[in-house]
Amino acid sequence: MMLKICGMTRVEDVRCAAEAGADFVGAIIVPGSKREVTQEQAACLFQAAPPAKSVLVVRDMELEPLQALIDELKPYAVQLHGNEPLEYAKALTGAYVWKACNLKCEDNLQQMLDYPAEMLVADSGGGTGRTCDWTLAAKLAKIRPIFLAGGITPDNIQEAIAAVHPAGIDIAGGAESAPGIKDHNKIRQLILGARGESLANK
Repeated sequence: MMLKICGMTRVEDVRCAAEAGADFVGAIIVPGSKREVTQEQAACLFQAAPPAKSVLVVRDMELEPLQALIDELKPYAVQLHGNEPLEYAKALTGAYVWKACNLKCEDNLQQMLDYPAEMLVADSGGGTGRTCDWTLAAKLAKIRPIFLAGGITPDNIQEAIAAVHPAGIDIAGGAESAPGIKDHNKIRQLILGARGESLANK
């Protein structure tokens, strides 16, 4: 079970996640996001990421500026959270494309079937802290590899995995003490939970 800790704003949090065994860390360059960072901050965060892989999260950015960001930051993947059309995703080079999908109804599943992305991220809207429809997410997970996001915490991560059987879990708020400020104990709990363990066993 892969685990991504997203919404990173501090190098010490990135290092904690990487040392604890997170597979991916994410930085958000979305104007107005409560976890927004600058390009310069993202570069510092990504430099601290290995052995975890870096994921750049954006929403409805113009294609050329995004391609320039990818060329400069060299993330493993770029995660699209807006209304980016298929042609937009196909045009990007230099990073894998992940696409967030807001699962509210069966039609949302159909819209994602042919989207050109290595990974889909089943979410409730991005940054809401609410769980998405796990029944719909489970249906999508049977068709394509997905990360499950939205409202996942140390308390419900194992329930989420059992209900959806995703390829991975994507967490931001569930690993925080405040927006953008990660709780290192929660990070460790989440990573253990993703592996079917608990801190009580350590």
